[in-house]
Amino acid sequence: MAAYLATLAALFVRFVDPEAARAPRRLVASEADLALVRRHHALFYLLVAAAPVEWWLHGCPAGPWQTVGAALAATGVCGYRRAGRVLGDQLSPLVAPVEPARLVEDGWYGRIRHPMYLAELALALGLPILLAAPWTLVVSALFLVAVVRRIGVEERALTARFPDYPAYASRTSRLLPHVY
Repeated sequence: MAAYLATLAALFVRFVDPEAARAPRRLVASEADLALVRRHHALFYLLVAAAPVEWWLHGCPAGPWQTVGAALAATGVCGYRRAGRVLGDQLSPLVAPVEPARLVEDGWYGRIRHPMYLAELALALGLPILLAAPWTLVVSALFLVAVVRRIGVEERALTARFPDYPAYASRTSRLLPHVY
């Protein structure tokens, strides 16, 4: 449970310089996009809440797979933070890019188009394994479906916004290099 709580703290606690100036941003979203984002986030929070409940209901089991779960969760947090740093001011919870928008091709984004979602998927798989919560993996599977659906919607929005996005997409993978 300590590794689980440390993972959540590393994921949700952010340190921001209060003196740092942020450029004004304009977030744009349709009702359909907002509904998609809400489902995506709701499934993630359900997963985060369900895993410890299932762990507790099963009598707080411990096992060798927990090390694998901890490694996946830690990789997910590190990947999420790193991808977010590369996005910088372009990071948005919404589907459409933040205005003024620019296409980010730096860092991991030079090889895969959605490293932040890959990191989320590592977390979605790692957290239930960490807490020996096999039924919560069903929520992980639903989360995977939501992420893949969101990627499709987001890529259509990026294609509409950036004329060079199709060329970028042709030389990068969505989530896993040379696989998908």
